[in-house]
Amino acid sequence: MGKLLDGVRVLDVSTYSPVRFGTTVLADLGATVIQIDKPAAARPAGPLDLLDSAEHPRWLWHSRNKRSVVINLKQDAGRAVFYDLLATADVVVEGFAVGVAARLGIDYATLSARKPDIVYASVSGFGQAGPYAHLSGHEQNYQAMGGLTALTAGPGVSPQVTPAPIADSVSSLYCVIAVLAALRRRDATGQGACIDISIQDAVLSLLGYNANYYWRHGITQPRTIREFGGHPGIGVYETADGRAVQLSAVEPWAWDKLCRRLGADELREEFTIDEDRAAAIRERLAGIFAGRSRQEWAAFNASEDVGISPVLGLEELLSDEHIRSRGMVNEVTHPTLGAIPQLATPITVDGSVPSSDWMPQPGDHTDSVLTELGYAPEVRDNLRRAGAIQGAAGLPEGAPR
Repeated sequence: MGKLLDGVRVLDVSTYSPVRFGTTVLADLGATVIQIDKPAAARPAGPLDLLDSAEHPRWLWHSRNKRSVVINLKQDAGRAVFYDLLATADVVVEGFAVGVAARLGIDYATLSARKPDIVYASVSGFGQAGPYAHLSGHEQNYQAMGGLTALTAGPGVSPQVTPAPIADSVSSLYCVIAVLAALRRRDATGQGACIDISIQDAVLSLLGYNANYYWRHGITQPRTIREFGGHPGIGVYETADGRAVQLSAVEPWAWDKLCRRLGADELREEFTIDEDRAAAIRERLAGIFAGRSRQEWAAFNASEDVGISPVLGLEELLSDEHIRSRGMVNEVTHPTLGAIPQLATPITVDGSVPSSDWMPQPGDHTDSVLTELGYAPEVRDNLRRAGAIQGAAGLPEGAPR
């Protein structure tokens, strides 16, 4: 696909997913994203169980298509390099705890004084202001305090850990939306922007439907809402082969059609039912779905169109014919692992999704980026010896990447 954001230059000053997933989307869409990585002394190196290893799943998820420059922002010389990069940038995105960017001298007030039209985005657990602003946390903390963890509970079921980085991901995507909107305004007016993304806010925003049911009807248990399982036409049912299908016959006409196609005409008039009757109907449906395999139900739905979907596991999805035909799985060459698969950014433009073009190691582009800034070899060598910058591990001094 064409590089929609060609010419946009982003400095990613972060470590983990709440920022880096979003800047991967920007990089996939054609922005030049320079990932400011930590020096090796502050970054564990080695096996997969170390978060900052270039072979860790986290790095493999959110570093492709970026240029990695290692700068020590705690040194004056390192900050001077960052300020030179700032002069070439359109966007800075940081993911530090509140107050850290200011201590490093890369907060919005400092950077906007140097470059007034900069679009600056901060992504933090609870935002830059408010009673919770200085709390720290991780993915599951934000899910818990954003209302998502509570939704996993039900009758006889305690709240559960959600094994997917939903909080990190949705806050990253809100950041992308805000950055693109701010760039649009900057192009029109020349005005920069200071963007504040709270991960807690981002998670909570997903629950707007639930919130309106609470405000309008006082419903505090979302599983009692028809669309979320309050009616037996919405539910997961086990199949004859020990797998499962998801049923979603949410509208009256869909329920009527489902009952007719399943040969359960006696249930057709019961779209609005009480909780006691719902249990009996669920039991009836469970018996029906237990009579065929998941594949048989998928084939049944293909011909009858009654809202039955197979519950697919990740391993199935990654090899699924439809997913593959959409280009959602591609490959990139990793410096040490060779060809590895990637999930593409799911934005199809002009018939294709973005490609995975390269996967850096920390510091792969330090020398090339500084050369572009006009740093002479001897200057780069001095900065390297002082520990202000680092290149990729194992590369000769000054080797281009």
